[in-house]
Amino acid sequence: MDIFCVWQRNTVLRYHYIKCCTILLQGWRNSMDRINKLMKLFEDKPLDAIFLLKPLNIFYLTGVYVNGVLYLGGDRPLLFVRRPKERPLNSRVDVVFINSFKDIKSYLSQPLSRVGLELDSLPYNTVTRIVSTFGSKEVVDISNEIRLVRMKKDNGEIEKIKSAGQIVAKVFEKLTEVFVPGMSELDLLIELEYFSRKMGNLGVYRMHSFGNEASFSHILQGESAFFPSYLDAPTGGLGVSEAFPQGASHRKIEPNKPFTVDVMINYDGYIADATRTFVYGNVSEEVKNYWEKLTSIYRFLADLLVPGSVCEDVYLKTMSYVGSLELEDVFMGVGQDKVKFIGHGVGLEVDEFPFLAKGFQLKLEQNTVLAVEPKLFSKSFGIMGIEDTFLVEKDGPKSLIPFDQRLVVL
Repeated sequence: MDIFCVWQRNTVLRYHYIKCCTILLQGWRNSMDRINKLMKLFEDKPLDAIFLLKPLNIFYLTGVYVNGVLYLGGDRPLLFVRRPKERPLNSRVDVVFINSFKDIKSYLSQPLSRVGLELDSLPYNTVTRIVSTFGSKEVVDISNEIRLVRMKKDNGEIEKIKSAGQIVAKVFEKLTEVFVPGMSELDLLIELEYFSRKMGNLGVYRMHSFGNEASFSHILQGESAFFPSYLDAPTGGLGVSEAFPQGASHRKIEPNKPFTVDVMINYDGYIADATRTFVYGNVSEEVKNYWEKLTSIYRFLADLLVPGSVCEDVYLKTMSYVGSLELEDVFMGVGQDKVKFIGHGVGLEVDEFPFLAKGFQLKLEQNTVLAVEPKLFSKSFGIMGIEDTFLVEKDGPKSLIPFDQRLVVL
């Protein structure tokens, strides 16, 4: 039987072939669309070339995660790869293997007087090496432009963040099954992280800002919440080592006190971020009172997440509402370590554009994805918080975390 006959008779084979081709074609279209959007931002300030070296930006634009240089300019994009050379690469742009920057020069016909680089991510010596190699007279920072392109998600990205959100919800549900009195914050974290990896969590949580590091979860109760860290986040935590002073500790989770579980899940490269608050035992009237106020802040803030809303306005309106509840002193952190934002974009990184913060003038757009995280800190009850990852849709926000925002009593 010849190959044509097999193809003609095998419906399953034809289906999978067509599906595979469709996926590859869609991936190519996504890459070209993203590259074109980035290049369009420089129409009024033309560059001779853009060099992207940050692996995550290369992945976003080509579909492969490599150590290399993505060249945008001339008649077509080229991906120059230093490593890996012995691994199959399903790149959506043409690949050239190199050993050093100097190898790139022979592939470029035009002089590169004015080049664009990701100056907020590259080491200084890398920038100087590029300038000396290509004789560039001017370097333009393209960091904000690539972040702006990444801010608005396409359907494929949204589906991955939804999948991450579904795993988050399963982690919260799993907590209600595995929690037993006497557990430490770290005991609980270990159970949940193990479960999350089995559900598809990659276990890597990338951050854009220099020096910041993220982990699977901050599980905090009582005094643990009053240990801020170097991380630019409302929560820190005692942690288990001065080498990584954040997150869960060996402290036992006590009855009748709320504890927060702030979880990040990375599904196929894309992150969802959420927090829920739990109590085992009795819930005091004080906690109920503060919880009611917290949920009203959450609802107030969520209602502002509509296309056209200016990020700074969302922040200022929410802070004004917090002030009307007389909660400024206990909102979003401890003392001098309070954070200056109430929400942040998520995607390939956990600190993407946009930020709900003073001075951030960008408007929310349809298909923007961001996490909002109102949290309260008090010496009397410790900590409570709600965080959801939202998709901004035409008619308003949609939570991508299918787990109720209630105070969960175990």
